Amino acid sequence: MEYQIPSVDGGQPARLALDERPESLTALTLDAIRSAITDATLPPGARVTEAGLAAQLDVSKTPVREALLKLRQVGLIEEDGRRGWRVVRPSLERIHDAYEMREALEVFASRRAAEAGANDRNEAIVPAAQASLDGALGGSAELFRQWDSAFHLGVARATGNARLVEAIEDVHSLIVTLRQRDAPHLEFHVECAEAHLRIAEAICTGDVALAEQEARAHVHQVRDYVVTSFSQREAREAQARLR
Repeated sequence: MEYQIPSVDGGQPARLALDERPESLTALTLDAIRSAITDATLPPGARVTEAGLAAQLDVSKTPVREALLKLRQVGLIEEDGRRGWRVVRPSLERIHDAYEMREALEVFASRRAAEAGANDRNEAIVPAAQASLDGALGGSAELFRQWDSAFHLGVARATGNARLVEAIEDVHSLIVTLRQRDAPHLEFHVECAEAHLRIAEAICTGDVALAEQEARAHVHQVRDYVVTSFSQREAREAQARLR
């Protein structure tokens, strides 16, 4: 099922699609809106309403409202007036805030997982890290992203803390969405995947200090890359406006 979202510039309406009706309509609605943010079909600053999205998606306002509340929790949508919502605009402050949260959560998760050492929960971490590297080396951004998510959530689940898993899912969703939209460069994926392997090996050998060190270095590495990429893009756009 296809639907349209009015354009923000008066041009042709943007088109999104619901492929099927899932068991959870909210989940599909959430995925559709998040995908539209990722590919900039809903660009930064775009204003949406529950009623408008519900009409375009051909669903009731309830799953749209639930999806928007989740996206607000993640940090991709913000309230705009009594009945409106707006896609957040990227900024250096938002990037730093997101990565500070990621560092706090993922370094702690890596420590807790390493304290447990080799066990059933940890056994899937190394294969996920290796698969992310295989995808990156093979030039598949999609495969890399799939196993990147599997790796980070695998580390979170290894802690056995369901609330921590949920928090890491949220910050990972925010960062992945913004990274795909604002810094979609595949060549960096190989470095990310190599870091995954170092973290995974430290966790599975029970080296707590090394797991923390590698997890923190990984977060800083990606943060610095995204900040540099974002700053360069902002500079290019500023120059273009002066022409």
